[in-house]
Amino acid sequence: MVLGKSIVTASALRNASILYQSPEFMANQVFPVLQSNDPTMKITKYLPADFFRNDAGLRGEGGEAIRGSYKTTGVTYSVDEYAYAVPVTDELRRNAKKQTAQPLQPDIEAIELAKRKILLKRESDVASLITAATWADGNSGGKDVTGAWHQDTTTNTFIADIKTGLQTLREKGIERGGSMEIRLLLDDLTFDQVVEISRVRDQMKYTSNESITPELLARILKVDKIIVPSVIENTAKETKAGTEFTASRIWQINATKGMALLYAYPKRLGLKVMTAGLIVNDRFDIEEGNGHERAMKWREAANHQDVYEVAELRDQLQVCADAAYMWKDTILT
Repeated sequence: MVLGKSIVTASALRNASILYQSPEFMANQVFPVLQSNDPTMKITKYLPADFFRNDAGLRGEGGEAIRGSYKTTGVTYSVDEYAYAVPVTDELRRNAKKQTAQPLQPDIEAIELAKRKILLKRESDVASLITAATWADGNSGGKDVTGAWHQDTTTNTFIADIKTGLQTLREKGIERGGSMEIRLLLDDLTFDQVVEISRVRDQMKYTSNESITPELLARILKVDKIIVPSVIENTAKETKAGTEFTASRIWQINATKGMALLYAYPKRLGLKVMTAGLIVNDRFDIEEGNGHERAMKWREAANHQDVYEVAELRDQLQVCADAAYMWKDTILT
């Protein structure tokens, strides 16, 4: 916690400061966000068997047509409340206004910090669910590539493995087009390696002299979008000094070994769409603002401080295991 008496110094610049910025949060680009009005409900899921069974036939004169139907099941979500609060003391606010103080904006920064904590927690929860799950590849925690996507690997299997993933999804009836995209998530370590693979670079050298971006790589692989998350979290225990920092990538299965996820993503949420998973946000009560996020402030007079809190009602869930294909240990084994 920043103490008010510690921010007044002899020579603090008022027009410059340093902040470690986190890369963009990616969870909602992997699982779309469904804004709900109920804390727990079932999402209807059509089972594929009846829709792909080729059992229509001839109807004889005066006879009946072959009859059939379809089956559904449900995927249940149940939200929990996640919240983070930041106190702002009167002393901190008062001293922040002084000419020699550090250029802080205590009230604004309290809300920004609380909001960031909620998004970081969401990112971590979604990544943990995905990396622990079993998808269309059939392996809990993903198919082991044994480092075969590293740029220096003699027999590189990156392009072949992506083709296998796409073919597997097609065999499940899941293909890009219409209301659905096929996206590819590559953690930043994997992306840095695959763009240096000679076969990948060879496909671009006669058409572009640009560096290979996620957009260019998506065109090579024939997917709609490539996501490259590099979000980190600090796993070190907090100390008074505040200098402790142990970085850990949120999007990883085995540390520093790389991962990838090929998955279906709907262009819009609605009836009869396909998605690998969902983030569900419930709505707060009218008395709490009636939004899908709650930001509130209250006074703790005895402590001479205001407290700012940001919260969300959230669940994340795997909706269709057939709608994604995952790899682990992409660049190291």
